[in-house]
Amino acid sequence: MRELLIWVRGRVHPALSQAAGSIALIAVWTTSSPALACLNGVELHRKQAVQLANAAEKALADGDAKQALSMLADKLGSPEGYELSHQGLRARLEQLFAVARFRAGGQADIDDAITVLRQQLKDSPKSPWLKVRLAEALSHNAKGTKEAVKLIEPLAKEDLIVDAEGFATLARLRRQAGNAEGATAALERCKAMAKQPSLCSDAPLPPPPTAPRTKDPSDLPDWR
Repeated sequence: MRELLIWVRGRVHPALSQAAGSIALIAVWTTSSPALACLNGVELHRKQAVQLANAAEKALADGDAKQALSMLADKLGSPEGYELSHQGLRARLEQLFAVARFRAGGQADIDDAITVLRQQLKDSPKSPWLKVRLAEALSHNAKGTKEAVKLIEPLAKEDLIVDAEGFATLARLRRQAGNAEGATAALERCKAMAKQPSLCSDAPLPPPPTAPRTKDPSDLPDWR
């Protein structure tokens, strides 16, 4: 079975399409005048995809979401499209791209990341990592606060929050709800896990940038 990952500028909307006896997973980036790029995408070899995922994970772990977004958009955001046959690796890249987008992108990136993470959580409904990431993404929008709390508080009670970013999210949500003691406890857990102490804050998140992200290829690491 050959699976395709097709990207066109705009917004990510995963959908399934049957063609030539194969099932293609198509993530379509829509524009004001939607149009699909050529379906004959450039193959993203598994070795390249693993290198890309590892580099993006490292950038995110180092607190550099902008760098992760640049390197992922450089490959996955190409209008030519990419083919990737490994389903698990494809899902991993989609998850990393979603995280980079809601941490470093604009409001449209946040909204699209939430859509992707919702779909991933439907496919893996017991994943604490996906629940934490969706709660983190939702916490960037005031209207998503209640849902974020419903996702992350049960995980906190069961001690299933998986990383420092999750505890920072929990701390912010508790502070917003007026639970100062709970926020302090979450921050202590965050500090015990975080590589960067500055990550552990319960201060409100800054508003997302309104200007389009400018990508400078010279800033990309030589992971190729």
